[in-house]
Amino acid sequence: MKKYVSDYLNKGIKGHFNYEFVDVIVNDDNLLFIDPILIETSEDQWSKDAKALIQSFFDAFFEAYNEKDELKKRELLSHAGEQNGTHLGYGRGDNGKGNTVKGLLDIFTPLEKLIQEISTMKKAEDLPLLIPDFAEDGLSDLLTNILHAQLNAFTMQQMCKYGLKSNGNTRFWSWDKEKACWIQLEKPSFYVEGQELLLVPKQIVRKNYLFSTSQYFNRIILERIREEGGYMDGDKPIPKKEVVKAKRFSGEHWQYDESVSYTKKNNDALDEYHKKLPIFYFENGNSMQDDELDELIYGYPVSQTA
Repeated sequence: MKKYVSDYLNKGIKGHFNYEFVDVIVNDDNLLFIDPILIETSEDQWSKDAKALIQSFFDAFFEAYNEKDELKKRELLSHAGEQNGTHLGYGRGDNGKGNTVKGLLDIFTPLEKLIQEISTMKKAEDLPLLIPDFAEDGLSDLLTNILHAQLNAFTMQQMCKYGLKSNGNTRFWSWDKEKACWIQLEKPSFYVEGQELLLVPKQIVRKNYLFSTSQYFNRIILERIREEGGYMDGDKPIPKKEVVKAKRFSGEHWQYDESVSYTKKNNDALDEYHKKLPIFYFENGNSMQDDELDELIYGYPVSQTA
């Protein structure tokens, strides 16, 4: 039988319109991911603080790779593995190599050369774009670790709101912006079934990221090549669908290969994507609506008049 956060703090009352957090199933996985663009575009103070923490980490991360600092790379990835407190993502160790420092170092091996040729790589969302085998689950886990202290504080604030107190302390690592390093903390927490619970603000999750190598190629690179006179049939641009259809025979990872190749020669393409991503999100609905979360988590919509 599935159990939800709401079963522990609000007499089982369902419906995300009632809550500021995702009412996750606590004894199963919830296929949602923390999205860095939703954090970046949210105006509330929690998100602004989270944005600053995330950028602080990635400043240090990209600097370590740019300077080929092996010790620093290992240190930065030492607390970046799978995080089960949120109950988001695939969990249960299914993100494979992303669970270990060595696995993450292996995944990010291509970054060692890329960062030398693409100086505009500087944000969290650049990794799923230009690094194979690093997608929503890996980045969401990494963001959870970076924000662990902030998520813990949000969780305890929500518990207090519903008259619940901490039922144990947790020792964990979290990113410190001022010191620009991981620090170990011990904080009052809330445990469910013997595991720390980390509630996640509902406005920062999606079931899939709206940014991808495919979107980057279609919305930025293809448009730029057209402006330069490429992919034209006489005076008319060849439809994007036709370009993509023809390119499929170039290999399984042709979009990744072409995106990397183009960006190496045109670093500013990635900057353009950084600027346009919030617009793409706005066009596609930004955060998930309460009824969408209800459908995904509960499997049915919850009426506000219920």
